[in-house]
Amino acid sequence: MAELSTWSPSDLAQRMHVSPSLSEETAERHLNWSTPFHPGNARLAVLSFHGEVYRAMGADRWNTSDFDFAQDTLRIISGLYGLLRPLDLVQEYRLEMGTPWAPKGGKNLYSHWNNTLSEHLEQDAAGSPIVNLASAEYAKALKLQMQTAPVVTCAFKEEKQGSFKMIGTYAKHARGRMAAFIVKNRITELGQLHAFDEAGYTYNPALSSDSEFVFTRTSQNKK
Repeated sequence: MAELSTWSPSDLAQRMHVSPSLSEETAERHLNWSTPFHPGNARLAVLSFHGEVYRAMGADRWNTSDFDFAQDTLRIISGLYGLLRPLDLVQEYRLEMGTPWAPKGGKNLYSHWNNTLSEHLEQDAAGSPIVNLASAEYAKALKLQMQTAPVVTCAFKEEKQGSFKMIGTYAKHARGRMAAFIVKNRITELGQLHAFDEAGYTYNPALSSDSEFVFTRTSQNKK
C-alpha cells in the first residue's frame, strides 16, 4: 500500500482500466489507508467485497453460527492482503490479482506471493478437502496443484444449443451461492456438494470428474 498510495488518479485509471470517477475514489481510499485496523476504520473481510460472488453469498444475512463455521472453513484470496479469513478486518482498496505490477519492482502479484498463499492454504486445510470457488485469475495464485489434500473445482454451466457452456456472470453468481450453501449446511464432505440445487442448477455426473464437479441448468430451469 505504501507504493499504491503514490499512484495518482490518472495512474490508477491507466493501470487498472477504471473510470476517472472510480480512479479518484480509489486514490483517496489508498491515501486514507492506515494501520492499525480497528472496527472504526475497517470492516470484516467477508462483508467488504462487493462483486457478484459476494452479493450472491449474502454474508450480511448470516447468523453467528454461520460466521463461526465460515471462519474455520472459508478463505478469501486478495491481491493486497493474501489469504483472508472472513472475520479478518480489512480496509478498502483496489488491486486485482492479475494486475501486471508488484511492489518493489516485481513482475506481478503471482511472483510476489510465490508459494506463500499455497503454503498457508495447506496449513489451514490440514488435510481436509479443498473446494475451489475462485475465478481462474485468483485460483492461479494458490497453485492448487501443489496441495496434498484433495482439491475439487466447482464449475457452473448453461445449456446453449445442445451443449453446456460457462457464462461469466452466471458462474460468479453460482459460485457465491455454493459458498453460502457450504456454510449454511455445514458441508464437510465433498459428496455433500452434489445436493446443491439452487438457481436451477443440478449436479451433472456425466460432465464431472474427481477434480471437477460440474453443475448445469437449462434455460427453463433458470430462477
